[in-house]
Parts: sequence; C-alpha cells; structure tokens
Amino acid sequence: MASTESLFGAYLDRHDARAWSEVLDLLEQSIHAVDKRAVRVWFAFFPLSLHDALASSTDAVKTIQELRLSGSFRLEEQVDTSHQFLYGHRYWREVKLELNRYAAGSPQSLKLDEQIVEVARQTASRLKVDASLLLGMTAVAFMTFQQVGHERFRESAEDRDYGKDWKLSPDQILASRARDDGQGLLGFLRTIDKQFSVNFRESDREARFRIINDQDLTTASARDKRDYVSRDTRCIEGPIPVECRTAACGTCWVGVLSESHKLAPPAPREITKMSDFGYAGFNGQPDSPIRLACQSRARGNVSIVIPPWNGIIGKLGGSQ
Repeated sequence: MASTESLFGAYLDRHDARAWSEVLDLLEQSIHAVDKRAVRVWFAFFPLSLHDALASSTDAVKTIQELRLSGSFRLEEQVDTSHQFLYGHRYWREVKLELNRYAAGSPQSLKLDEQIVEVARQTASRLKVDASLLLGMTAVAFMTFQQVGHERFRESAEDRDYGKDWKLSPDQILASRARDDGQGLLGFLRTIDKQFSVNFRESDREARFRIINDQDLTTASARDKRDYVSRDTRCIEGPIPVECRTAACGTCWVGVLSESHKLAPPAPREITKMSDFGYAGFNGQPDSPIRLACQSRARGNVSIVIPPWNGIIGKLGGSQ
C-alpha cells in the first residue's frame, strides 16, 4: 500500500508547467513584495519542463549534451540552498517541516493554490510572522517536493540558521533595491557618466560591482577581477557567466529583483534569441524577471540573481 507521502507526490505530479503557472498567478498578489519577483525567478531557474525531460530521458547524458546544460541544474542536489535569494529562505526549515507534516496527513482542499496557502498559514502561525512572508517560500517547497520526491525532501535540513545573517527587514530590502548610488556634490551635472552598483547576492554587502549608466551588465561584470572561477567554472570574467556578449549563447541569463525601470527594456534581439534559449520567466516586457545580462543596460542600481546553470532548453519545445 502506498504511503500518504507517495499519494501526495502523485497528486503533485498531476500538475504540469501550465497548471503551476496558473497557481502562481493566483498566489502572486498575496506574496510579500520582497519575494514577489524572487519567486518568479526561482521557478524560472528550476522549470518543471527541464526536470521532466531529464527524468524521462533514456539517455540523460545525451539529453544534457543536446540541451548544452552547464552548471548545477539538478534541484535534488541543492534542495536546501536553491532559494537563498528569497527573503523567505530564513524560514526554510520550518516550511519544510510543516510541508512534511501536511504531506503525511489528509489535505482539506483539492486545489493546489489553497493547499499552499494553508501550509503557509500554519507555518506563519507557529512562527508568529506574517503569512505573506512565507507564501512564496511555501510554493517553492511544494515544487521542490514534486521534483525531488518525498524521500529526498523529508531529509532534515542542516542545523543552521537559514538566511539569519541577512539582517535587513523586508521593507529595508525593498528600499535598498529602489535606492541609487549618490553621484557626489556635482552629481546633478552628470549625464551619461553616472555610475551605479550591481548587487548579485543581496545577503552579501561585498557581492557587487560598479556599472556606468547605460552599460550592459556583462561588460561591467568583466571589470570585477576577483576570483569567481574557483567557485563556479563558468565565471571566467567576473561573477556573471558569459561566453559571447552578443546574445548568441544564452550563458548570461540572470534573474532581476530590481524594479523594471532600473534596466532598459528588452531590445528586439534579446526577445528573438530568448525564444530560442527557452528560459522560463522571460516575457519580453520591461518588467521581465528574467533577462540576458549582455543585453541589459543599467539605468540605476540593479539587484540580480545569477542562475546556477545555463543551457538551451528551447530545444525541448512546448510550454516552459
């Protein structure tokens, strides 16, 4: 007889990428602003379509080669760390425990969005925090459960404080994203030579580099000469992986946490090439949470997230 957790996993497996997109649309307005874009970014970084393609492949090595996958693209290898850029990451251990309890019980609703809300509320009640701060993290937990299975998911998280070194409050983080660097006493005279900062890991004050107004992110990143390649072999020039700088490879895709006006809107080439790369989350609009760094020109301070992998999953076809 199948365990309750296995039955819950089977229930989740009935939800494909399109169904999950509808669920996120329903939840989005209730997710705290600090994580609203971050949740969309996470679901783009770990698309269900890629997981399904690898899980169903009879030759995973060949599939990886065909999709030109590079980096850490398997969610099961980063269950407890994939979402470090969410503010809700600090509540991961508690969300994970609550979802394990929920999966072993009897859900009160057959609607996935309502189940996510219920787990978020239960966790928020235990922690005595606003449920909106947990809703995005809980959606991430459900998708993680679906992709890695209950055996891997129920493994205990490491005994450490997730995200507790990130001391800023949600409102302070939002204010920081909105703020631009000062331009000095004569800053009002500056035009094209204004300089800003790009933050690529918000919880680390040192994880930033300078950028000139209207400069693309990869060119500015290449000027950061600190050692990144020892941590990620894709990072041969600065913290953002890059191979071409002409939107021909898709290596430099990034998640954008900043407000949309901090970057110039996607140009036609980026829009065209992104359809080939197939990265989920890119919508071709100024508010797109996914962009190509080599085509993204700064118009203020920018906060981004660097994906742990890259590839050309547009070869999969179908809905992402």
